Amino acid sequence: MISRSPYGDEFRYVLDSKTENKKINNFINSGKKTVVVQGLGFVGTAVVAALADVKDKKNNPVFNVIGVDNPDEKGYWKIARVNLGKAPILSPDENLDIIYQNAFKNKNLMATYSKYAYSKADIVVVDINLSVTKKLGNPFKYDFTYSAFKEAIEVIANNVCENTLVVIETTVPPGTTQKIIYPIFQKIFKKRKLNIHKLYLAYSYERVMPGRAYLNSIINFYRVYSGINEESKRKTKDFLEVFINTKDYPLFEMHSTTACEMAKVLENSFRATNIAFIKEWTDYAQRAEVDLFEVIEAIRMRPTHRNIMLPGFGVGGYCLPKDSLLADWSSAKFFDGKKHLEMSLNAIAINDLMPNHTFELLKQKVGNLKGKHITILGVSYLNDIADTRYSPTQYFYDKCLKEKAIISLHDSVVSYWQEKKIRINTDINSLKNKTHEVAIFAVRHSEYSAFTSRDILAILPGVKVVIDANNVINDSVAKELVWSGVSMIGVGKGHWKCLGRE
Repeated sequence: MISRSPYGDEFRYVLDSKTENKKINNFINSGKKTVVVQGLGFVGTAVVAALADVKDKKNNPVFNVIGVDNPDEKGYWKIARVNLGKAPILSPDENLDIIYQNAFKNKNLMATYSKYAYSKADIVVVDINLSVTKKLGNPFKYDFTYSAFKEAIEVIANNVCENTLVVIETTVPPGTTQKIIYPIFQKIFKKRKLNIHKLYLAYSYERVMPGRAYLNSIINFYRVYSGINEESKRKTKDFLEVFINTKDYPLFEMHSTTACEMAKVLENSFRATNIAFIKEWTDYAQRAEVDLFEVIEAIRMRPTHRNIMLPGFGVGGYCLPKDSLLADWSSAKFFDGKKHLEMSLNAIAINDLMPNHTFELLKQKVGNLKGKHITILGVSYLNDIADTRYSPTQYFYDKCLKEKAIISLHDSVVSYWQEKKIRINTDINSLKNKTHEVAIFAVRHSEYSAFTSRDILAILPGVKVVIDANNVINDSVAKELVWSGVSMIGVGKGHWKCLGRE
């Protein structure tokens, strides 16, 4: 079979469990503890790097680190890249690639699909997805199931030995560790005739921030944790202190795993609600011909309001579009909640449809989109990262396609749009030979933010309308483009209506 990464490389693979298990045995250095990380996604990639980079006083690696992912088209390329000394995630954080290369040379990092790896673990870290299916714009109707997650936990429970520490990092409905995960271990340990009291189970959520601080957000940032009992808490504390800078970022121990799980989803729900709040003010500022960015800059001078969010194209990524749903499900199913978490869910509804604001601006200016040449710059959900999960560009792109627009796509870092199965040209010069009537700056990639007005006119020859949906273009560049005959529209930039009137 062939497994293709989002970065264009392809890997052929044939499953051979005996050979794979032999590789694991040969890899294990008995002088080190072995940490197995389940899941090589955006969190697992950074956690693996942080663990593989830990050194003792003699500058020798502290851990044997094994990353585990699925032997399928979506997972095998990650395994293959790690075993070549490459990070599974393309990131502007240069430290990531350096660590993967060094770990490859030091022979203290490998990746596999084999369940056998868990039997060699002293510590297992769970970083797998737990997804929710929702109806766009109506988060009160969603589907959630533990089935795949339970299967992954069962694999661990069926293979680990006694005295293993299992740390869950996956974002889950509050109550999951106590009500779902621990009972799975109880049942399987009993079947395997293992002592359940020699299982150490904990929950500790990460705060991974993709971008240039990707790895730092694991090592140099505050961490919250709890365990099912005091010994689990103690062992988790000891483990976290090995690879996290707890001197500058002290650990926060919570009284229960449920409280810890709640902290994670509340944290993300707050941010999502903060983003949704600014949407109506974006509409207001547009009509009032006001620069909302300037307004917010003035407000942020007040210390209590420094986290007020900015206008933008939309909300994406794995966490913010769905974490409130996990909390809502938990409230209803585990704790007899009679009402939805309405404010949190309404915020998700607003955020889901936020690209509509940019689409409406487009329609107001252009009218019928049929046959119009529209160029969208940016398909990732966040600047300078190759992550397209829940990207707001997808919703906007689908709306343009529905109206039969002719669409050109570019992204600085995404070469393959997995959700759409589309190859994306990352060479900005590839746009010079295409027709451009309208250009949408959807993502604030560094490459786009550095453009001068001359750059934009050269890259997008003949463009008549430019819509800045994500504060990519500054006022001076916008003014120069207006003088060149380009109509400029900006989300949250109502004052651009005045450009050219001076």
